[in-house]
Amino acid sequence: MTKKLREQITSLPQKPGVYIFKDIHEKILYIGKAKNIKKRIQSHFLKKERGDQLIPYGRIKNIEYILTRSERNALILERQLVQKHQPKYNVELKDDKNFFFVSFSDDLFPKISLTHQPKTEKNVIGPFVYGKEFKEYFKNLRRIFPYRTCKSKPEKPCLYYHMGLCNAHLAKTKSYPLVCEGLKIFLALYAGKPTTLEAYDISNTQGSLSVGSMVSFKNGRPNKTLYRMFKIKTVKGSNDALSLQEVIQRRLAHKEWELPNLIVIDGGKGQLSKIKNLPIPIIALAKLGNPRLSVSLKKSTKRAQTKGVLWSPYGTSSLSLDPLPKHVKNILLSLRNEAHRFAIAYHRKRRMGDMKT
Repeated sequence: MTKKLREQITSLPQKPGVYIFKDIHEKILYIGKAKNIKKRIQSHFLKKERGDQLIPYGRIKNIEYILTRSERNALILERQLVQKHQPKYNVELKDDKNFFFVSFSDDLFPKISLTHQPKTEKNVIGPFVYGKEFKEYFKNLRRIFPYRTCKSKPEKPCLYYHMGLCNAHLAKTKSYPLVCEGLKIFLALYAGKPTTLEAYDISNTQGSLSVGSMVSFKNGRPNKTLYRMFKIKTVKGSNDALSLQEVIQRRLAHKEWELPNLIVIDGGKGQLSKIKNLPIPIIALAKLGNPRLSVSLKKSTKRAQTKGVLWSPYGTSSLSLDPLPKHVKNILLSLRNEAHRFAIAYHRKRRMGDMKT
């Protein structure tokens, strides 16, 4: 190993990303991904010392790297770079069949399909890694975003329409664009791509001093510059559904505030029924132990395990958070909990102020 290479390895970051081995002519020999770039590359050269190697380490004269937000993102970037450069010593990732893509047809009400090898790059999202996990995730999303997979025309409902799993027929076509947008947002959440989410919650004491909170997450992290507080003005007593309706209407009246990709409210179908005709997708996240869950979560064991249930105004069924990938579940729970915390904090402030007067 050259002195230059040894110094490069010593200074490598211990962060997730993609690394690139190059020869003396700057030709790419190998591209890899790692949760910890420094440790992964050190392990490569330990293999060299043991003679356990597929890569000609003696030819490596330069190491480059690209940092990513997570190991999952590194895996996606690794695949893209291998496909582009076709390094000689990357064998497995040269084949597109290792990854999934989601394709949206050019129809007025797009047909959505899962494929390994899309015929065109137009209206295609991906690649998605962890095949088995992603297939299950994509299938589950249909419960709250009933996407079309059939060949039927809008005026001739398919079997999935009658099952509540396809909104591309009859009167339900009005909501289908939001179904597609909502699906795209959840695909972006899975892939760790940039998204802006807003969540809302209501807090009061037996219907008095009612307030609403709005919190914003960008790329999975709180963006506190966009947090807002609302005093409920038009609703008397304890009525979370109407209070949420008021808060969101007032929020949307601020045209100078940039719209999020998705709105999340604390609650279930009752809350959603009062919030209509939004220009962006909306879902509700009901808490554990909420009486509204008793119909859809009949088994007490399942009710005890779940940390929440998702509802949407587009589908007829709910989706438990339990089977969702951990990183998606964590974002949704963190978002909901932050909206709840912020609402309680504002309500407590109002209540303390009221006690002093």
